[in-house]
Order: sequence, then structure tokens, then C-alpha cells
Amino acid sequence: MKNLIIGISGIRGIYGQHLTEKHALDFGRAFGLWMREERVIVGRDTRKSGESLKEYFVRGLVETGKNVYDAGIVPTPALTWFAEKHAGFCAAVITASHNPAQYNGIKLISPSGTFLNLREFASFFKVYKSLNKNRSIKTGKYYKYDTLMESFFGSLINCVDHKLIKEKNFKVIVDPVQGAGALCSRKFLEMLGCRVIMINEDPAGEFSHNPEPMPCNLTLLSKEVEHRSASVGFAQDPDCDRLALIAEDGSFISEENGLALLIRWMLQKKKGSVVVNVATTKIIDDLCDQFNVKLFRTKVGEVHVVETMKKTGAVAGGEGNGGIVMPAFHYGRDSFAGMALTLEMMAKTNLKLTEAVSSLPVYFFIKKKMDFPVSRIRMLYRRLEKEFSSGKISYPDGLRIDFEDGWIGVRPSGTEPIIRIFVEGKEKGKVFAALKLIEDRIISCRKNS
Repeated sequence: MKNLIIGISGIRGIYGQHLTEKHALDFGRAFGLWMREERVIVGRDTRKSGESLKEYFVRGLVETGKNVYDAGIVPTPALTWFAEKHAGFCAAVITASHNPAQYNGIKLISPSGTFLNLREFASFFKVYKSLNKNRSIKTGKYYKYDTLMESFFGSLINCVDHKLIKEKNFKVIVDPVQGAGALCSRKFLEMLGCRVIMINEDPAGEFSHNPEPMPCNLTLLSKEVEHRSASVGFAQDPDCDRLALIAEDGSFISEENGLALLIRWMLQKKKGSVVVNVATTKIIDDLCDQFNVKLFRTKVGEVHVVETMKKTGAVAGGEGNGGIVMPAFHYGRDSFAGMALTLEMMAKTNLKLTEAVSSLPVYFFIKKKMDFPVSRIRMLYRRLEKEFSSGKISYPDGLRIDFEDGWIGVRPSGTEPIIRIFVEGKEKGKVFAALKLIEDRIISCRKNS
């Protein structure tokens, strides 16, 4: 268990060191004993360790009497969609999402189609810790399930104006970083009438760059979009729940602006409440004021956003890491929904992405991560409270301090042994000054650890 990262975002660790086939077997057994449903659909991303980990995870499920439907290499959102739309199923995916290639993990999906919430995960983990006391005498069955993507894409396309998108015949360039999108993104976009160019498509599982869809990792995609005069560039992470956008001039559209563009478009289609997490840009606040709709903020984590969306009947939501949630399709972060919405917005407004972004409210937003001993987090919070005492201090998920024209946030990561820093404001100078002060206090606390 040492160095395994375990929480509502799933189970992650370096394969062969922190996460082994024995872990996968035991987590499969625990999930099988925990879930009441008799059926579970399982998939994985393209990581080299994925097939072996999936095999042992499936074995654990079958040993507890569960009937397993193996979907092979598929995107995470296809599995959350399937569980949401098909009664009597749980789901699981073997993936480490945007983490580097040496990592792998397991995401567990409830019959509602969402990742396990805090209560569900606590009860699951209790089963895991008492495995030796819980044994099933039943044996389940194993099936191959090869038609998931066909039904997933067919359902999504009907949620947008696919006929108009096809008429535009957009040229798009996609960087799936040899992840699950390398096997299906071309087909999806061609179904929408796009001329598709793929980069970093082969060989599957050998990531050509750090798989997190950030500007420093997408220089080739930016160059290709500009050089080939494409309408848009799409970057996906290995399990396809996150999306980054490259504009027609090769410029990177920040994850915050990308999320804001799509939320604004969904509000233009249908007015209603919006849900994002506490670490998401204030642009969303401005948009909700503009449309006169309510905004709800949650803790960081897809399940928190999704559960609040369901409770409030929200028409749009997501997280400021490129994770759009389109409830008209399903309640899950989804890069394919993001691509479809982007193309629909471009088709209906006749705007280039640079033009669409230029009409958004302007904020300067910096996100940074630093190594930090979690044992010193309370000391850091106290020091930051003192330094920024003029702001409104709250602890919705870590420390957040709000000011009239911006905010700062500091919280431990739920997926990596680091601390995350967020600073956003209208004035660039103030943003950088605040960041420098936070960094200095982090370094000071770290030295005293």
C-alpha cells in the first residue's frame, strides 16, 4: 500500500513498485464484493501495463460472482456513459489519466455512472481492508464487449447539430498522445464530417510527450495547426476525459478559457444553473452573471461536480482542467463532448476560436504545483491567512481567499504528492506578486519541516 495514491479520483501508483497485479486482483475482489449489481463493464487506456492489470482486476471480479463485460481499450467517458445509461451495471477503467507512462491506476464507477463519492469509497475501502474475512462462493462469467464506442458516439452525435457541423467540413488536428483516443478519435470526428489529421497516434501506449494536455507539452500540435491551416487542434489525455484546444493560429487556449467557451455555448443553447469546482476561473462567475443564472462551486473532483449538477438540475458544468460535463449527453467529464460542442459552436457562430476567446472576460490565472510535506499544511495555511488577511478566507477544499477582483487557493493534490497553487486576478502584476509571496511562504514552511 505504500506510495499508492487512494481516493475518490481512483487508485494510482507507479506500476511494478506501488501498483502490482496483486493489488489489481484484490481491488477487483473488493469491488465485486462491494457492488450490489451483478454486472460490471471494464476497460483500460493504452498503457503497456494495462492489459496485465486489467486481467487480474477482472479475475478478482469474476471470483466474487460478477459477470464482467470487457470493452478493451476505451475512453473513460464511454464507461461512465454506459453505466449511467444501462441499469444494473457498475464500471471500472484501468488508467492513470494524465499521469506519466510509468504510472497506472484504477477508477471505480458506481451504477449512477459517476466515480465513487466519499461515502461510497469509504465503504468500498472497508471491504478492501477486510478481504480475508469476505469470500464469495460464486463464480461469474466473462464476456467480450466490442460495440461500446459505436453506441457511445451514436448517442453523442445526436446531442449536437451534426448536420451543420458536417456542412462546414472542418479540418482538425488531433493529438491523443498515443492514448485511447488514438484508436477512436479519428472515427468520431469523421462521423462529424471533419477532415482529420492525427499526430502522436502510433504506437499505442508510447507517449511522445508528457500526457498532461498543457501548453509546454503541445508545441508540435500548435505548429501543425498553424502550418496546415487547420480550423482547430484537439489534445486529449490518455483516457480522454480532458481536452485542450489549439486555435487556428496555433495559439494555446487555456483550460480555463476552453471551459468557459463551452459553458457559455451551452448557456446560449439553454439557460440554467452551472456547477464548477472551487479551483475554476472567475470567468464562470462573470458568465453566470451575464446570463442571470446560478453558479454552484464544489470541492475539486469530478464526482463532487457531477453530484451537485444532478441536485441542482444544472445545464452545464466542469472543472478548470479541460474537463467539460455536458448533462444533455451524460454526467461525466468528456473530451468527445468537448470536441462536439466546440465544432457546433464554431459552425453556428461562424467564429474562429481566436474570435470566440477574445470576447471572454480577461483574467490572469496562474496554476503551479510544488513539492510540500502535507504534515506542514496547517502551518502554511496560518501564514497565508496572515499575509492575505484583507481577503475573505474560507476552506471549501483547502484554503481559498477571495478578493474583489481575484482569488488565491492552496490545496494538497488528491492524485500526486504535491501542493497546488492557484492565483487569479484582473491585474497581472498583482497576480505575480501574490504568487511570489505564496511561494516564499511554502519554501519557508518546507525548510522548517
